[in-house]
Amino acid sequence: MQILTPNEQRHAASLEEIRTSPFLEAQCGSSEELAEPVEDLLPLYEHNPDWEGVEFDERLLNCSLRFTDLGGRWETSGDLPEIYGEFNLLHFYDVFDQPEGPSRGQETTDFQQEFLSQLRFFDHTPRSGAGMMTYIRMQPNVAPLEIWYQDIADIGSDPYPTNFIKMDITYCEYLEALILTKGTYGWQYLYTDVSLRGGEFHSKASYLEHMLDVFPRIFPSYDYSSLLVRLEERL
Repeated sequence: MQILTPNEQRHAASLEEIRTSPFLEAQCGSSEELAEPVEDLLPLYEHNPDWEGVEFDERLLNCSLRFTDLGGRWETSGDLPEIYGEFNLLHFYDVFDQPEGPSRGQETTDFQQEFLSQLRFFDHTPRSGAGMMTYIRMQPNVAPLEIWYQDIADIGSDPYPTNFIKMDITYCEYLEALILTKGTYGWQYLYTDVSLRGGEFHSKASYLEHMLDVFPRIFPSYDYSSLLVRLEERL
């Protein structure tokens, strides 16, 4: 049996919290299947020649996970306020194995085409088909690598495609936030400059408000004060 790293232990425990919570109805993956560490997949340019000059820094190498099926879809049960969530973290082998980035519309500019070609998703919502995805941008000579979120809403701004927005977060910080949020729909907006006051964000804002009301009670070992501040700044 392989020994989990401390960070892997925390994520396995978080998934088990979702699976066993009496307050959630959940469909979960597994924390039992492990693949090789990301260090064994380097150098990156061997997977894609366009990634010459793309580097994973030491912090990312240390926080990365070996799980091949770490994810789950859940919703609150009983008399609790309505909250939905989902995440599915890919092993980096499956990230690197993606032959190309998101599909490009006919009206994309040259800049947008290059931008999209650099994106590879590492978190998505396959169990619900909700269409939310998070990408790491494989951009040469940039550290730390950027994290981008895609939703069906019109969240982008020029010169980027309309449904992509950069998150103010690193890959490792993303993993940390996922332990707190458990993948609550829309949690990624807490780390962007998007205002959640608009009508198109009503359901996501509602889920986040409910999350920060309910989670401190059902997951009392975590501190949600920083997320509460972020939500208040966006409402």
